[in-house]
Amino acid sequence: MKNVLTKAALAALATAATAGVAHAQTAAPSHTTSWTGTVGEDRFGDARFKMRGRFQYDVSDQSWDIESGAAQSGLNTYVRRAFLGVQGRFNENWRYKVDFVLNPGGGNTDEVAVDDAFIEYVNDDWSIVIGEHNITSPLEDRISSLDIPIIERSSIINSFGYGRLAGIGFITGGANWHVSVAAQGDSLNDSDTMGTTEQQAFSGRFTWAPIFETTPEGTTLVHLGLHARQRDQEEDSAYEYRVRPANGRGERWINPGISGSEDTTYGAELALQYGPFGVQAEYAVLDGETAGGVGYEFDGYYVDAYWSLTGESRNYRGNQGSFGAIAPRTPMGAGGIGHWMVSARYDYIDLSDPAGGASRGEQTAYVLGLDWVPVDHVRFKLNYAMSEMDRVGAGVDNESDIITLRTQFDF
Repeated sequence: MKNVLTKAALAALATAATAGVAHAQTAAPSHTTSWTGTVGEDRFGDARFKMRGRFQYDVSDQSWDIESGAAQSGLNTYVRRAFLGVQGRFNENWRYKVDFVLNPGGGNTDEVAVDDAFIEYVNDDWSIVIGEHNITSPLEDRISSLDIPIIERSSIINSFGYGRLAGIGFITGGANWHVSVAAQGDSLNDSDTMGTTEQQAFSGRFTWAPIFETTPEGTTLVHLGLHARQRDQEEDSAYEYRVRPANGRGERWINPGISGSEDTTYGAELALQYGPFGVQAEYAVLDGETAGGVGYEFDGYYVDAYWSLTGESRNYRGNQGSFGAIAPRTPMGAGGIGHWMVSARYDYIDLSDPAGGASRGEQTAYVLGLDWVPVDHVRFKLNYAMSEMDRVGAGVDNESDIITLRTQFDF
């Protein structure tokens, strides 16, 4: 797989380099520093460079109605994410982004890892990405953890193995549509195992917004999307499918214990926005097979609804088919109270296929949220999540109630 990716990457680089020469700039460069809001960027001719980072700190109170095995109750504080990185461009065509993931509080697993780590060649309406990326992931995984309505991502995103892998990808799009495809191996964060063949993954995503209008009063939007992915374990570790209660950390109580060898996932996306009101929903189904030829099928979905009490719309990016950060209309300190939003989620996943063991089952979760963005790049999130976990294999039910307060900032 790496040979295929290497040849594809070299061909892409050669093509891009030829095009890049044609765009070479001859004007004498000058150095300046530009500020967008609270984020500064150094500029030298066509080149751009800026530091970037994010910090998310959680206080979580978990209460499990029936404590069984390693089920967890208690009050905990922890760093959910700490990133430090850079992004920029060498000229109009060549761009890069590298985020290092720090893990304070991770005990013996506090190694530095990477999140995004890629170089991108950009033409007028298409680009090629080489490195660690998730350009074909479903809608919720394409939205930064800084900007999702609920504190944690949905069960299908966390259970079906979406996320970043190393490889090559192609993106094209317009003002209201997006197409991306990718061929990837394993993650750069996986241990290097020479003499074996790593996993292979092929994926694609298409989004279209038949209605997408933005006015000073807000955004009107209908977003539709489809995505698919096929994976083969090869000689890497087997795939796992398991889920934590909504907004929880620690024990994954629903865990079929299946060791997947290959799987195929299909999914659909829907997002609606009418001024301060919005809905976001996704459905995904996964068909897989173990190394012994035993088949299994899982599926799940979630529905989010949200309302901006201060009138802002979510920031939709049509050429990426995703949402960005919300900027308060009137920040705190400028005569306003910032941005306030209430949200709700219904989340369901079925991991009860009979191919699994006693801990296979279903999970249904309900989440209520309150967000406050006093100024750009600073956000506080308060969530209450109630999860019902039904181990159909063992005939045992469990429930959890989790309250989480997140403090986050980025630059």
